[in-house]
Amino acid sequence: MGLKALDLFCGMGGLSWGLKSTRKIEPIWAVDNCQTALNLYELNLPKTNLLNLDLSRQLDVTSLIEKINFNGGIDLMVGGSPCQGFTQIRNGQDLTSNPNNNFAITFAKIVKALNPIAFIYENVPQIETYKVFKDFLAEFERDKKYKISYRVLEAVNFGNPSRRSRLFVVGFRSNLGRIPNIPTGLDISPRQFWLKRKEQDGNIFYLSGLSEPWYSLLLEPNNCQLVNVEQAISDLPVLTTKTIGITRSYASSPRSIYQKWSRQDIIETDGHVVPQMRPETRKRLKEIVEGGNWRDLPEALTYKIPYKLNSGKLRRNHYSAYRRLLSKGHSPTVQGHSDFAYHYAYERSLTPRELARLMSFTDDYKLGHQYYPVVKAIGNAVPPIVSKAVALSLVEQLE
Repeated sequence: MGLKALDLFCGMGGLSWGLKSTRKIEPIWAVDNCQTALNLYELNLPKTNLLNLDLSRQLDVTSLIEKINFNGGIDLMVGGSPCQGFTQIRNGQDLTSNPNNNFAITFAKIVKALNPIAFIYENVPQIETYKVFKDFLAEFERDKKYKISYRVLEAVNFGNPSRRSRLFVVGFRSNLGRIPNIPTGLDISPRQFWLKRKEQDGNIFYLSGLSEPWYSLLLEPNNCQLVNVEQAISDLPVLTTKTIGITRSYASSPRSIYQKWSRQDIIETDGHVVPQMRPETRKRLKEIVEGGNWRDLPEALTYKIPYKLNSGKLRRNHYSAYRRLLSKGHSPTVQGHSDFAYHYAYERSLTPRELARLMSFTDDYKLGHQYYPVVKAIGNAVPPIVSKAVALSLVEQLE
């Protein structure tokens, strides 16, 4: 079976999907308290023992520890506690005192109670600036039972088509006598993954900010080191307007190595749902080039009601408003809502399957035919391609 793992705060199973793909780790326990995410997890990892527990309740924490110890314990514990409280400001709300921030300490205490050989914890990079992270590390420094390393990883450096920076913490039991090493992938500076806005002869266009030799590698479909949006999703069904989810065939044969890998010999896929779009949103998107956003709109379309100056200016005036993907660039960080970015070729939101591709979920991961709950789960997930790389490195160091 390999290493037996517990996935805490598992969500839809991004960490577990990556662990399982190593073929050296088996997720045998998974815990979350979002039933929608657990339903997706169970659909795809049916052999894992799922527990719907609220880990803010000490009774549930105690129950979890007793249940796992009674059933033989675990070798590896992984998880990423809720990160919303570390993102500082969201929609005008200050979330820095979010009680979910304390789940990082809960994770550390469960590690110490279960005493696995190793653990992997992940969260947003901002957590480093909070006292809770110092307290998290102090939990392990107090009894020195684990040697710990931590590092911020950028998912694009591992072949993920979308940006996603996460802080990974890896711990080994001290009696192993070694300090964990965390892989960095290509280790390209995250600043290079931002898009560059250009103007020429009165026309606006966008380019990837990558320098050579990375930019040429990004455009090469027969490599998986750097994968652009087009290489990730261009073979999926062509949908141009609101669509009810049904299982569909691919639009073409694989156009890149990444697409061939994603298919996993699947013939048809689910997750092809497009939500309704307001006419004024579609009108604005028609005026925005791929890679662009609301700043590229003509003045008349920056009013709440297009062309009506007395209707007031758009309230959505942050950089991601009306943002379109760049086909030959990386996607911005996938978020759990329909309007974080729009398709580069069509005036519509992205489907759950397209979002899953941008997050390196292979097509054998079943998404069903819902939209909003699935999109939210994908936006909260860890790219499996990153969790696999970290897990494989861990296994190699333990062998």
